[in-house]
Amino acid sequence: MHRTAFLRIKRRIIYTIVCFFLFCLVHTERLYPDHPQKESVEHIINTCTFTRVQKPLLIHTDKKTLEYFIEHVEELTKHGKDFRRKELLLEVRGNNRYGIQMLKKRITGEFELAERKENKAIYLGYGTASVFFHFSGSIVLEVEYVTKKEGDEQQEEVSSVVHIKFNNPFFAFLAKAATPLLTPQLDKLIAQFSTKTKKVVEETYESGIKEK
Repeated sequence: MHRTAFLRIKRRIIYTIVCFFLFCLVHTERLYPDHPQKESVEHIINTCTFTRVQKPLLIHTDKKTLEYFIEHVEELTKHGKDFRRKELLLEVRGNNRYGIQMLKKRITGEFELAERKENKAIYLGYGTASVFFHFSGSIVLEVEYVTKKEGDEQQEEVSSVVHIKFNNPFFAFLAKAATPLLTPQLDKLIAQFSTKTKKVVEETYESGIKEK
């Protein structure tokens, strides 16, 4: 008899927790829609959910070729065979703004070249994604590069930092709790994009040398 009563109380507690969870989920989704208001680069960096620092990447190219792709991102899909349409779709919208879709990863949004400094570029983006769950938010990508010369060898060492901010604070809390599962997936996605970009830049640089 006591055991039956205990099980009933336990079921009610679980039911209450599930209802509360669903209420929070629906309520926060209404408060934080898929298209957040535009925020400054500095604000996103200071309030981001994750910051991922990538290992510096050595690219066999010259500064001019690298900067061309930094300022003309759409050229990646024109020159790179590895960027297949199902993996990356870029729409040029003018004024350094681009629409982006990564259908395989279920990522869609918009980004722009927000700041351009000597040996540095900062991109700012907004969009939605479905990794472990559907979420919307903002991203800041900081790219810095320095020329490395060894004899006649031309190389650029590229360092990048990615700041990701979830629009929904409830999802941000869940994401931080799932850091051991989520961040390896993010790092893998960033590394794949960086590797393919490196290949495109190097192939373009090599073809330019041959033409000369």
